[in-house]
Amino acid sequence: MQNAIACAALVATLAAGGCRQAAVAPDSERAAPPNPFVVTTNAGTTLSGAAARIDIRFTDAAKAPDVEVIFSASGGAGRSWSVVSAASADFLERQSLTARVVDGRIVPGTASVQVRVGDAEDTAASEGLLSFRLYAGRLTGEASRMGDEFAARFEGPFVVTCAVPAPPIPGGAPAASGDDAHPALIVDETFESVLCRPYATLGGWQR
Repeated sequence: MQNAIACAALVATLAAGGCRQAAVAPDSERAAPPNPFVVTTNAGTTLSGAAARIDIRFTDAAKAPDVEVIFSASGGAGRSWSVVSAASADFLERQSLTARVVDGRIVPGTASVQVRVGDAEDTAASEGLLSFRLYAGRLTGEASRMGDEFAARFEGPFVVTCAVPAPPIPGGAPAASGDDAHPALIVDETFESVLCRPYATLGGWQR
């Protein structure tokens, strides 16, 4: 989904404005507060990083979106700690998630927790539990039931992206994504589309 695409006139799913020539990417995030995202592991290490990211992707305008929540933090000696989690669409209403930690393919309801020290490769927790909730523009939770280097409490701001199927180019064939598995998506930065508008103030975060 990392393909740049041409921005055409928006059709049924998009209202006027709010269109940019980009696929879902960190530089399309909504502005976040200046305070960092903080992670404190059970081993006593405190790390910090950029705001967590909630990516909402409507690969099919007629179906519920795919939702991915990503956050990471780093510190001295090349230490880093990161999470990639997938949630079902009802997470956007409940604003809380409990996911099973796995070392493998991520599907809704599961997550990966990884750590890195120095130049070593990332190491993933083989099992455990990840839970967090959203409140007033902040994400708070913990990773538990795993080794102390993986288990942690975390808290900080989050940003939201929302992407919808790109409109077809008049007279041309539909644009394809790089992996040919999903249609090309376009980021609705201003949350003006019919699909993205309900999430414009997700968790109390105002535009």
